[in-house]
Amino acid sequence: MQTILESVAGSRHLTVDDKEVALDLLESGLQEVPVYRWLLGEDAPPDAYRWLGELLFEENIHGLYGVFESDELIALAAVTDPESPPAAGSEPLKERTRHYVRSLHGFVDRYREFRQACADATVPDAIDILLVLVHPDHRRRGVNDQFAGPALEEARRRGVPVTTSTSYPYMSAYYLKYNAPVHAEYTLTDGPTVWVHRWDPPGPSTVG
Repeated sequence: MQTILESVAGSRHLTVDDKEVALDLLESGLQEVPVYRWLLGEDAPPDAYRWLGELLFEENIHGLYGVFESDELIALAAVTDPESPPAAGSEPLKERTRHYVRSLHGFVDRYREFRQACADATVPDAIDILLVLVHPDHRRRGVNDQFAGPALEEARRRGVPVTTSTSYPYMSAYYLKYNAPVHAEYTLTDGPTVWVHRWDPPGPSTVG
């Protein structure tokens, strides 16, 4: 699935050589996302967000895309594909994971709840837009539109659904405008509401 988002202007598939610049964007961007703030805890230090970003980077490296402008990474998207299972994390990352699991108060319970909610809302065989982050200086320029279009086109080609989730009410409204109804909705304990949206490919055309 390394070609789904490569039609986006300035976009390319990210590699391990892009890891540090990707982590810079992930560390700052994840701190703004309500569901990740809830998952790590309101008192989580910035380095915990960098660890979470590294988890997302390593596990989704096969479906991770970046948009560059003048060699600066201005946006990234993680897209999961049922045909490409998540990659295994490195041993150093596994050790850091053990550290944060132990040190972040209440993380284990929150993670279990979040994982179960995600599992309950999963659409089999769907292409999932797991995450889109845009640098604050480059927002409101249609980057989300650029990512959504190629993913939907690939879904049409394969005849499979596309899903995405958000803990921002305004993003849920944005997806509704894209004719993506709410597939599932859940509110985490003492946390945000998450909306899971689903696009279905058009059915076969008929000639009258």
